[in-house]
Amino acid sequence: MRGLIDMERQLGLFFEPTVHAWFCTRPPLLRALRLTYVAAHVPVALGVLAWTRRAHPQAFVRARDTFAATQALAAIGYVIAPTAPPRMIAGLGYDDRPGPGDHGLGRSIQSPYAAMPSAHTAFSVVAAGTVWALARSRPVRAAALLYPPAVVVEIIATGDHIWLDAIGGLVVAGLGFASARATERVRRCASVDTRRGRRDARL
Repeated sequence: MRGLIDMERQLGLFFEPTVHAWFCTRPPLLRALRLTYVAAHVPVALGVLAWTRRAHPQAFVRARDTFAATQALAAIGYVIAPTAPPRMIAGLGYDDRPGPGDHGLGRSIQSPYAAMPSAHTAFSVVAAGTVWALARSRPVRAAALLYPPAVVVEIIATGDHIWLDAIGGLVVAGLGFASARATERVRRCASVDTRRGRRDARL
């Protein structure tokens, strides 16, 4: 994390402690964001998958595979380079009280050293992209587009990520979607070969 912060400083874009400090002066809002950071994102992702399965079953497999590939790629990143959240770095001005993800249920469902890439950002992009592509309602599509920026504000406000983590999450989401597309093409080719083989066998 110190290395990532140094990169942001070199770019003149290390502004996250200022954002965190602004939210610290509004404790109810910060508490709400800390709660949603732990409790909201998995239900949102599962809700989008359930909605896709029911309302757009033809798109479900791609959505499911995108979520799965995104999670797998993020987990690989966490194993290769465990990264602490910026609020764990002393001297930056963060509120150093433990977050809700540092103990209890939060600790059991997420690693405290999984800042890069931001899976919250990655999943928000996948969920928003799925809804935007499939929904017919303009307000729903607009809400989908606003969801990832709102998540980025949340993860910075709580001190759990810096904006480079969010960029990493965006990259992982893109790779997850590309992986799902590639898997879909492989399945389609395998299905065509199977049908062709059955037809040839009948002949």
